[in-house]
Amino acid sequence: MLDTGLNTADYCTEADECELLMSFCELVDTMLKDIQHLKAECIRTRHKLSQHLEPPGDEFLRSDTLSGMSTPYYDNLAYKIYMAIYYDGGDPQSFNNWRSAINRLAKGHEDERF
Repeated sequence: MLDTGLNTADYCTEADECELLMSFCELVDTMLKDIQHLKAECIRTRHKLSQHLEPPGDEFLRSDTLSGMSTPYYDNLAYKIYMAIYYDGGDPQSFNNWRSAINRLAKGHEDERF
């Protein structure tokens, strides 16, 4: 549990608060990109698996390929700060390039962005 009386100077003697905040944002950005890559791989795998199933299971899996793929983080304070600093308040998981890429992947079309 995070200590509400946390003094960053006690833990990060080499960094000021702005530097520490930017470091956390960089970490969140890297982790989000990893999450997007893993989601894309999961969608690719589900689509490939659906090609080896008999009807109606194949169609059920294809229609369900994207289920469970969205995890909202927008209520998290750290994620809100990250979005404000890196994306002017926008959520990169709802940007058109991400949504179009996962929809293409779900249909079996490759998209190298993710």
